[in-house]
Amino acid sequence: MRPGNTNRLHWQRRRKRRRTEPRAYNQPVTDLPGSFSEFSYTPKLAGIDDIGSSLITLEFFLNRFRSNLRILTDWLAPASIIFVVKANAYGFGIEGLLPIISEFEQVMLGVATPDEALEIRALGYSGRILLMGYTHPRCYYEIKHSDCELSAYRPENIPLIAEAWSDIGRPLKLHVKLDTGMTRLGVRLSELRSFLGLIAQYDNISVAGLFTHLVSSEQPQLPVNRRQAEQFAEAVRICEDFLGYRPQCHIANSEATVNLPQLHYDSVRLGQLAYGIRMSDAGIAPEGLQQCFRLSSEVVDIHRIGAGEGVSYTHSFVSSKPTTIVTFPYGYADGMWRQLGNLAQVIIGGKRCRVVGNVTMDYMMADVGEMDVQLGERVTIIGEAGSQRIGIEEVARMLDTVPYEICCRWGRRVRRVYLGD
Repeated sequence: MRPGNTNRLHWQRRRKRRRTEPRAYNQPVTDLPGSFSEFSYTPKLAGIDDIGSSLITLEFFLNRFRSNLRILTDWLAPASIIFVVKANAYGFGIEGLLPIISEFEQVMLGVATPDEALEIRALGYSGRILLMGYTHPRCYYEIKHSDCELSAYRPENIPLIAEAWSDIGRPLKLHVKLDTGMTRLGVRLSELRSFLGLIAQYDNISVAGLFTHLVSSEQPQLPVNRRQAEQFAEAVRICEDFLGYRPQCHIANSEATVNLPQLHYDSVRLGQLAYGIRMSDAGIAPEGLQQCFRLSSEVVDIHRIGAGEGVSYTHSFVSSKPTTIVTFPYGYADGMWRQLGNLAQVIIGGKRCRVVGNVTMDYMMADVGEMDVQLGERVTIIGEAGSQRIGIEEVARMLDTVPYEICCRWGRRVRRVYLGD
């Protein structure tokens, strides 16, 4: 049986067991028989509110996510996908996504730290996992039995890696990290051949991959992209010449996948594109990708104010006319930026409404004018509501940042709810 099918069967069995075991992840207590005291409380890194008290909800649409992965795997073939799920799958919650990811045997996972890799293994995932960042030598003995693939670029770590893996009985699959201009992590092109020579001294280390990071893939016309591409092509030639084979080569991230298709090589590292997020209009993305999430809250208070009355700390907003102000949970403790007070918009009752006053730790306020708004009414912060849509890209542009920074900031009080099969 192929590994991909094994993963899928594992998750099918896991889902069936959850019907009789203690309460499933993020399942409301009211959906289960008995009282709350019958169920244990187990915090999850994805963010959880076990008794359902949080009104801030991140809805993740699994069918859209599955469709996105299917579209991308077909479009990118024969290149495979390294799906980057570091930082708890960029805030979307790795546990909720693994059942879908496991359906795609041609997809491997990329993480930043050993803890992230071990958490995924503990959740039952048996597919390939690449640790893309720096792994401290003290962590080698913690992860050597996890069958993860490691990246390396520092010569002094190679003997330590070989020693740690000496009793495993199979070679460690190592991806050589190359610095072609990011000036962050990686071996320089001029040092690559000697680095490969050092690795070759140890028969329990196998060079399985070669990769680098692009500096400005969202701006494909910049000369730096060409320089990095040329360096990487030379590095591939050096590896082929020295090793006698071509390792798994990957350079493209989500934006480069669309903007620089000549850099697909053997694999591409996807993050935001799999969620239907695009920051750049350059390039041509495959048709049919959908944003597969919505962040929302609900109205918990309503205030009718007159002209001259202020809202929130320091009264940074003072109304010029009579209006209605609604309050909803979602503050800077949950991932909202304070500087978006009096700037951001939300969707209430099918209409865009301006956020007014300073953003507080737990709440925001919005001006709904003369709308008839009820307590408990949905407030869409990011996503679709009726004919209106606030994209995460729109919020990122407001902040002069990238969508990753927004979703990575979503805190524990943001309940992740996974909808669909």
